[in-house]
This record gives sequence, structure tokens and C-alpha cells, in this order.
Amino acid sequence: MHIPAMWLWVCVIVIVAFLIGQFFRKPGTVAWLIVRNCALGCLFVFAVNWVGTYLHFHLPFNPITALTAGFLGLPGIAALVALKLWVFAG
Repeated sequence: MHIPAMWLWVCVIVIVAFLIGQFFRKPGTVAWLIVRNCALGCLFVFAVNWVGTYLHFHLPFNPITALTAGFLGLPGIAALVALKLWVFAG
């Protein structure tokens, strides 16, 4: 099934509008959740890299990987590992 690019942009705009609305509705709570999730994402990436030293595997540590791991949790880490293995399989 092919999804036109317009529908993907509409979904992204709706999600961003929802997040902005939540931020203005409860700014302290949303800011705290973002900081907490980012910190947890950093810990998840560090844990994968720590275990990966024994297996010669390394995830790059940058804001994108930390936020992905923080917002998505363990499925986000699994997605990052799968993406790393898929893109850099050679």
C-alpha cells in the first residue's frame, strides 16, 4: 500500500500540533517528561554500548539516538540496533 507524502505530512503536523498544545497546557509536566525521557534514553544507549563492548557493537551517542531511546523505550533501542545492523551489515 502506497501512502502519499501529503498524508504523512498531515500526520506529522497533527502530532506536532498536539504536542505543542500539551506543552502550553501543562508546560512543567511536559518539560519534565522530555528531560526524564532524554535521560533514560542516554542510560539505555550507554547500557547497549557497555554490553556491546563485549560483542564489538557500538551505537553512536547523539541527541537523535538518545531521544529515540527515551521516547520509545526498549522498542526504540531495538529499532536503533536493528537499523544499525541493517544499514551497516557489511
